[in-house]
Amino acid sequence: RISGSNSGNNASSNNTATEQSNLIITAEEAARQKRSGQAKRRMEKAARRENRIAQLEIMDSGSDNNSNNGLTDSERAELEGLIRTRENFEEQYDANNFSEEHVEFKRLHNEAFAALARFCQSDRERRSVSSAVAAVDDNEESKDPNVFYLDGPDTATSLALIDKHGFDPSCCYVANRHLSTCKILQQHLPEENVIHATAAEALTPPSTSSDESDDCKSDTDYDGSSFSDVDFACYYFDGCGGFTPHIIGMMSAALVRPEATSMNNLHHRIPKTTAIGYSLMGGNKDVIEKEMDINRALSNIARTRGMRTRHVLDDP
Repeated sequence: RISGSNSGNNASSNNTATEQSNLIITAEEAARQKRSGQAKRRMEKAARRENRIAQLEIMDSGSDNNSNNGLTDSERAELEGLIRTRENFEEQYDANNFSEEHVEFKRLHNEAFAALARFCQSDRERRSVSSAVAAVDDNEESKDPNVFYLDGPDTATSLALIDKHGFDPSCCYVANRHLSTCKILQQHLPEENVIHATAAEALTPPSTSSDESDDCKSDTDYDGSSFSDVDFACYYFDGCGGFTPHIIGMMSAALVRPEATSMNNLHHRIPKTTAIGYSLMGGNKDVIEKEMDINRALSNIARTRGMRTRHVLDDP
């Protein structure tokens, strides 16, 4: 959990903390430049692949009519390769393959996620009563907390939040790289709350560059949408591959907010109690070191927002 503003920093560490914050912000800005537009480029590439597959399949169908329009050996190899590539990007998540223990593990994660989101919202309201921003928050006190998470085609987390814990679907936000899964999630959530992108892409402010002319724009599903200006009380990042930089990258994209990032940046200037959850799956090698690396990175990222970190259930 990231708590509110920390006023107890001693002066001797201020310079070091400032230097660390500047390095983190600079690194995130560099990552943001690289990240900007990569979802659109990925989808453009997929669209070109699908167009080529359709073209080759039409050509192949001509051979059934004893025409001379059948595929050559090289074209058939190309078609098979393109189909294999497409299958590699199909949704691999299948909850039916989970053990009972893993299903229970994920259920408990969803319970903790819901409880922490409610706690953070309650703590934000408590803090706002005596703060100078109470007027800004008055209209949101009865609102469910905004939450960001990753969900699969079983929509387990979405259903747990909405059906079991009574969350308003408009407060639930997800990102997924698989269009088929996005369409399933949009059956339970508002369409605009589901972005066909990675978590880091979905949480990155949209690019303001205008180097792409209208003539160069392609007909892809990604429109550059972003959740960067949504005031989230809780995030849950699932690191199924156990890849530490991936999780840290999602946290950085979500939390690093330089003042000049957005005109509509009021929520990000004010430190508010926020929960950050993550899971490290996909192998037990060096898991303790990985957890320490992530927690250390999160602590440094929090400082860029004038916040400090505390583990859930730590003695206050």
